[in-house]
Amino acid sequence: MGLAVRRNHAEVLHDNEIVIMMVRPSLWYVAALSLRMTAILLLAALFIDRTGLAGRFLDQRSLWSVAGILVAVRWVYALINWLSQLYLLTNHRIVVLRGATKVEIFQVGLCRITEARLMSTPLQRILGAGNIGFATGGDILPQSVWLWVANAPRVHQQILHALSKR
Repeated sequence: MGLAVRRNHAEVLHDNEIVIMMVRPSLWYVAALSLRMTAILLLAALFIDRTGLAGRFLDQRSLWSVAGILVAVRWVYALINWLSQLYLLTNHRIVVLRGATKVEIFQVGLCRITEARLMSTPLQRILGAGNIGFATGGDILPQSVWLWVANAPRVHQQILHALSKR
């Protein structure tokens, strides 16, 4: 459980509400958030190293140290983001909790959800993850998306079962 749930547990659940499922994104979410920036930073460091653009400001060792620190900071930031995301399915609604310092809560009643759609990229399917989008009313686009959920087909089936019981 993340800190957000411990601090705000009383604020999150209503009377007679039962948590059916509580999940957080797969750890692959951390890599998905970080890989692009990691590649950019490493390519930039390689370019600066090969062209000598750093000149007298940074030697080669310092340049790669700075690049390594920036990459590490990005991965730590993604890990904190991962830790601060929690998805809840209750007998009344879906809830998304996110935010390490300022907790954001998104919620929508099960009775308002018209579609729960499993959306997975080929890479997510290989890694055993996926996204689940929730549409309400006549909306074409999902109002909320659970990102990089592990075992997404199984989680999706549980959500569909809860929706059928509403």
